[in-house]
Formats: sequence, structure tokens, C-alpha cells
Amino acid sequence: MAVAPRRPSWPQRLVPYVFIAVIMLVDTVTPRDVTFSSTLSVAPALAALLTRSLWQTITAALVAALVSGASYIYAHDLAGDVEVASLGAILAVTVVSCVSVGLVGRQSRMLANVRSVAEAAQHVVLRDVPPELDQVRTAVAYRAAAAEARIGGDLYEALSTRFGDRLLIGDVRGKGLPAVEAAADVLGVFREAAHTEPDLSRVADRMHAMLARRPVRDEEFVTAVLLSVDPTRPTVQVVNCGHPPPLLMRDGRVDVLAPVPPGPPLGLFDLADPPAAAAPAWAGFAPGDTLLLYTDGTTEARDNAGEFFDLAGFLTGRPPTSPADLTAQILTGLATHAGNRLDDDVALLVVRRKPYVPPPTAAS
Repeated sequence: MAVAPRRPSWPQRLVPYVFIAVIMLVDTVTPRDVTFSSTLSVAPALAALLTRSLWQTITAALVAALVSGASYIYAHDLAGDVEVASLGAILAVTVVSCVSVGLVGRQSRMLANVRSVAEAAQHVVLRDVPPELDQVRTAVAYRAAAAEARIGGDLYEALSTRFGDRLLIGDVRGKGLPAVEAAADVLGVFREAAHTEPDLSRVADRMHAMLARRPVRDEEFVTAVLLSVDPTRPTVQVVNCGHPPPLLMRDGRVDVLAPVPPGPPLGLFDLADPPAAAAPAWAGFAPGDTLLLYTDGTTEARDNAGEFFDLAGFLTGRPPTSPADLTAQILTGLATHAGNRLDDDVALLVVRRKPYVPPPTAAS
């Protein structure tokens, strides 16, 4: 569905007529043999620039022509060729402005259609994450960077499997449809391998192998974090493929989950020695604990002074809240910090551990 064009505000519509009124006032306070009617041709140009409307442009041109004619009648000493030149200028500027409005409107409609198709494609790739899995509650938030028709390769998924709940967040290097294609391929492999591979590193290996089989592109890789929540113990397994590490929120404190050096990104495992995914790490994840998985567009958002968004500092000391409320708070904090100056897409995946039932102990 195409995006409706933004309607001009009333102040924008009034600017051309305020300009015409100013010219009329100047003509009345200057000698009658002096006229500024030739400048009235600016009025239709202002209407076209501010409203992007053919009717507003034509209306402003007609009013300007009427005022020009009134100025000619008022100034008896002016030659007729001066009025002809003024009307000719108004007509010429009006024609050029109308053509410009038509071309810009056509390009805007084409851009809106392209953006809507691209967003639809991205929404197909990024399916809704269920708010309730077997061991965790989740919430997802996504905010696109403020750029024309740019779509990114941020990706996320959350699944319940026989090995426990498995979660993924990642970021494809680059933008546009190639990034969405890579994200779709990575997610497709994860959605299948998460159900069949007991070893989380093997899931990452299969995602890497898929990227290696894709047509060669300029330095294409994907940073990602994979998690597997143990269904019987208060722990979580982590495989970090060159991605910002998750944050663990517990009792008002915020710590990096499993602070170990990340492995190479998906698609660049061959740079490791030996070539492989990072070794999995284990960390505590008790009932009531909250994990925040995010892409680097969150922590790299800058304010007017060029300072990065301090995500851990923003979260420290916050009272417990639902995953959905927490994502809303983070997006609000980002908007306060960076406004509309996001240089990269932002994806957030909040995971809250639900109570679990320990396995029964073996009878002695």
C-alpha cells in the first residue's frame, strides 16, 4: 500500500499570499512610477515549493496576475510593456513550477511504492515473535533508520524446540534488498537447524555454510548472537558471532552476559584458526532475569554532541517491567537521545525467564 503524501499546513499555504500582500504594500508606499510587480512571479514558485500542489500553484499564479494588473492600473505612468513582462514572468514561472510539481509528485509516488514493497518484503522475513515460549517471555521492537527507501538486514527469531527455547539476533553488513536476502537465508537455516541440532555451535556452522554458498558479494557477512535456554537448569548457552553481547538485567544491575571474546561473524569463519564458530559459553539465567539482545544501531545512536547512547547506563536501576514495556522505554530513550538522527536500523529482543520446574531427583 502506497504511503499518502504529507498534506501542507495552513502556514505553508498562506506564505505565497503573504508575499503578494507585502508586494502590494510596498507598491502603495512607493511612488506610482515605481512598481515591484515583476517580483510577483515568485508567488507561484513559493506555492509549488511549499505545498507540492498544482491547484495551489495555479491559484497563487492567478492571484499574482490580478494583483499585477491592479498595480498597472494604479501606476498610470507605467508603460504597457512593463505589465506584459510581469504577466509573462508569472506565466513562465507558473508553467515551470507546475511541471516541477508533477515530476516531483510522480517520483514521490514511485518512491512510496518502492518503500512499501521493501517494507512488506522485510516484514515477511521478520515474522512476529511469539510473546510466550516454553521457558521465556519475549518482546521485539524494530525501528528503521531515517533514510529514504533504505531497508536494513537486522534479523531476529525466537523458537521453542526440544532442546529448549532458542533465540537469535543479527545484523547483515550492508543495506537494501541484498541485505534482506541474506537475512532471509540466515533465518531460514536457523529456523530449521534450531530444531535438529543439539549443539548450538552447529547451528551457527550451518548458517555460515549457507552464506558461503551464496554468490560472492563484496565482504558480505552477518554478525549474530545465538542463545539456547536450558529447560531444566537456570542457565543459558551463548554463541557470539561478532555481535554486541547481550545484557543481563538482574535486581537493578546490568551486566554483559557471558563476557567472552566473540568469534568471527557468520560468513567469515574461515578467518578463525581452526575455521569454526566461537565456542559456546554458559551463563546463569534464573527465573525473573531479563536478557536484552540488540543490534549496534542502538548503542551507536548519537546525540547533538556526538555522544553514543549509553544503553547499560539507561537500563541500570530500572524497576522490573514487562518485556514489551521495556522495549518501549528503550525506544523512548533513543528518541530523546538521538531524535530522528538514527544512522542504522535498531532491533531489540527482550527475553524474560519464566519460572521452571527442576527435574525430579533420582530415588536412592
